[in-house]
Parts: sequence; structure tokens; C-alpha cells
Amino acid sequence: MTTSRSAKRRPFVRGLACAILAAGATLLGLTPTVASAAPTVTLEFWNTYNTTDKEASTMQNVVLKRFEQLNPGVRVTSVVVPYSQLLQKYIAAVAAGDPPAVLRSDIIWVPQLAQEGALMNLTHLKWFQPIKAASLPGPLSTNYYKGSYYGVPDDTNTQVLFWNKSLFAAAGLEPPKTLSQLWVDAQKLTNKSKGVYGLGIDGTDIWNVGPYVWSGGGSFTNKSYTSAAGFVNGVDTEDVLLQMLNLNAAGDIGTDFRGGAGAVSGETGFAKGEYAMYIDGPWAVPTYREEHFSDYGMEVMPKGPGGSISVVGGEDLVLANNVPNKADAIKLLQFLASPFAQLQMANQGDLAGYAPDIAAEVKAQPYLKVFTQQLLTAEARPVSPGYTKFDTIFSNALQEAVAGKVSLAAAMQTVAAEGTAALQGS
Repeated sequence: MTTSRSAKRRPFVRGLACAILAAGATLLGLTPTVASAAPTVTLEFWNTYNTTDKEASTMQNVVLKRFEQLNPGVRVTSVVVPYSQLLQKYIAAVAAGDPPAVLRSDIIWVPQLAQEGALMNLTHLKWFQPIKAASLPGPLSTNYYKGSYYGVPDDTNTQVLFWNKSLFAAAGLEPPKTLSQLWVDAQKLTNKSKGVYGLGIDGTDIWNVGPYVWSGGGSFTNKSYTSAAGFVNGVDTEDVLLQMLNLNAAGDIGTDFRGGAGAVSGETGFAKGEYAMYIDGPWAVPTYREEHFSDYGMEVMPKGPGGSISVVGGEDLVLANNVPNKADAIKLLQFLASPFAQLQMANQGDLAGYAPDIAAEVKAQPYLKVFTQQLLTAEARPVSPGYTKFDTIFSNALQEAVAGKVSLAAAMQTVAAEGTAALQGS
């Protein structure tokens, strides 16, 4: 971004030191050789890493330190920005001509930034090709917008089925392998007298509902993410959503689905034995370790007509079109996508977005195996600048149906119309 101030400080002191060294060398009968001090390039890497655990410190003190060792004269600072501020801060920095070297972007921001012309198009760049070839399909797809790629996967994640071993054993059940069995088991595992719900679904948004819809053969939009009509209100999608509404009405789905005051999240309720099943990501495992809770198993999403499909989460690495120190910024992005960086961060719960890194991260953290298996078939949420608005429309409409204020068909008809407008920028 700018030349380091340290390269400009105290020219008199530096010159005096060089003179003293030269005089000393002459006294020893040596020919003095004084290396010229090359200016140090300072880069910034903007991100939202967690500072309450080792995620942020591992990036700064292990990953970036190694990059600096491999690239003398380049210094990198990890700048942690609150999630709620990062997108607008980056847009402003690009507009001012002073963006960071690399941004760790939420995957849902990439199409918006690409649409605004903020990001470098990587599609035909030579160095991008091996990264593209090594990427898992789901994480890679989050960087694709209108026929071009505008970023590379950084970390990724997905959700799998968590099931309570004691509750299943008491009911004489095995973890469900099919989606239809999951619906049945949710009813069997519910014990209202003991405050046990068979299933927890942590909200009405696509992140939480999507894995069930996709596995059930449904969808939210067309493949180009330009229309929801005939998809979000399609038969397969509505069949899955209706199963949820019926289970909720019967008291078989926990309070997390309805939300509001007093709602208990799946992660919290599961550890307390209040939810027999729910889906969650790899971050839940360290949480349960700290709580000394281990009475659970993990499985990929039960298979339905659409397969065993979960959702792609995570972040991507992007470069601004007007990034300063372009060559060094590209080196930094390549390093952050390298096996060394990916494995270091996988140890902190950030799954690699690259197929060649799977074996190493599973060896280091065996519990990640089920998540890496699920990622092979995980699906991205609509890759569109209008996704956030679309998801809000969908979530609100489904909440209305859950509350019994409108029929499911009417709710999804609203999403088909208003959601399509959102996807098309209206």
C-alpha cells in the first residue's frame, strides 16, 4: 500500500553507523561492503477473524510471519474489522484508491463487489488456473459472477447432522440415512413431558432451511440466480417446507425455528438434551469440548430425492482492481491459498477450500472428516448481488407461514415475485 515509515527514519543515524562499520573494517584490513537498504513494502490484510480465540493470532503470528520470511522486504499487517463494518469500509477504501492488499470477504459479498466493478477479474490470469483446478466446486462457485471469477476460496464450512446418542438409544433408533426417515424420527424422539424436541432448525433463513430443501429436491432460484418463480414456490420446495410447518405445529421442532424472545438455539438446546437432532458446522465441536459434552454423533445430511446436500459457508480472498503494490498483493493472496496457510487455519476450525488439503486437515483434526465429505456435495446460496435482500424476503415470508398468518403457498408466491425482483436488482 505505502512505503514503510521505518525505511525513511533517521538517515543521519544510519549514515553514521555505516561510517563506523567501514572504519572498523578498514582497521581489520577488510574491504567494507555496505548493503543498500531496500524500502519495505507494507501490506494490509483485512478480515474478521475471531480475536477471542487463536484464530486471529494464528493468522498474524504464524501464517503472515511465514509469508514475511519467504518475502524479505514485505511486511503484512492483519487488520481485524467488525463484520458489520467491513463491507462498507472496503467499498469506501476502493473508492478512495487505497484498498487493502487482500480482503477476506464473506462469500455473499463477492457478487455485489464484482457488480460494482471493485474487484479484479481473475478468470484468465495464469496464476489463477492452478488455484481454480484445486478448488472444491462449492466454495469456488461463490466467486463466479456473470461468467467470470473474482476471487478464490479462503476458508469454507458446511453443516452436518448432529444427533444425541442417549436420546436415540432410549428411542431404539439409529441416525437417519434418509430425509423421510428424519421427519419420522423427529416425531418419535419428541418427548414433551421432558421438554425434548426431536429436531432443531435454527431459523427460517436459507442457511438453515436450505440443506433440507436441496436434499429434498427443491431449489430457491434458477441456475443463473435471476428468477425465483417456479422454484421457491415449486412443488418439491413447498413439500419440504410443509414438512417443517407440520412438525412445528405438532411441537416436534424446537423454539429456534420460530425465533423471538426465549428461543433456544440448536447448539445450546442440543448440548442440554433439549434437541435430539439439528444441523451445525465444525465450530460446534470445540464448543462442546469446552462444555465437556461428547454424547453425540455426526453424519452427512440424510439423503433425499436431491441427494445429501448441505450449504456452503465461509470466506473468499479478493483483490481490488486498483490495489497498490499489485505484484506483492497477488503473492499474498497465493500464499493465503497455499497448503501451509490452509492447514494452519484448519487447525483453528477454518476448513480448506481446496481438495489437495483435505487429507492433511483431517489428519490434524479427525472430526473434520464428516464436514469434508459433506463439502463434496454442498451447494452455495444464490450467488447474486441481491442475495441478502432475497434471503430476507424468504425468511420473513416463511416466518409468516410458521406463525399461521398466511398459507405456505401464499408466502412462497410472495417470495417468487418479490424475490425475483430482488435478484434482478429491483
